[in-house]
Amino acid sequence: MFGQTRWSPFEDIFNFQREADRLFNQFWNDLPTRTPAHGSAPFNVETSDDGWRLEVPMPGINPQHVTLEAAGNTLHIRAEQPGDKQDREVRFEQSVTVPKFLDLDKITASHRHGMLQLTLPLKEGVKPRRIPIEGIGDERKQLTAV
Repeated sequence: MFGQTRWSPFEDIFNFQREADRLFNQFWNDLPTRTPAHGSAPFNVETSDDGWRLEVPMPGINPQHVTLEAAGNTLHIRAEQPGDKQDREVRFEQSVTVPKFLDLDKITASHRHGMLQLTLPLKEGVKPRRIPIEGIGDERKQLTAV
């Protein structure tokens, strides 16, 4: 008599709900997060079929003073522009955790009009691809001939 449990359809429903909650939380944890440093600015993220594009505003910072480093799934953006008599020194630091489905090895960066643009492509295994279905043309020929 010990150890026997009765089957409950409600328990299956609750297990399904717990699993759905776990998957939902995992999805949101895989999205990029940032650890803002003092004085860090927000950035924009645009997605496409080929990957993601991050736009980080850096007004007044010379792109020669910007450093990008990738380690694991983390992208570090640092800028240190020395000041002169009129302007003060500018320091900027931001870290972004990048999802595993983006390829940090193929990242490209450009700087235009005070905006740092980073392009992070999708890994090849993640990109959607079309799979042709064989026999569609043959079936049409048979249907029209009858």
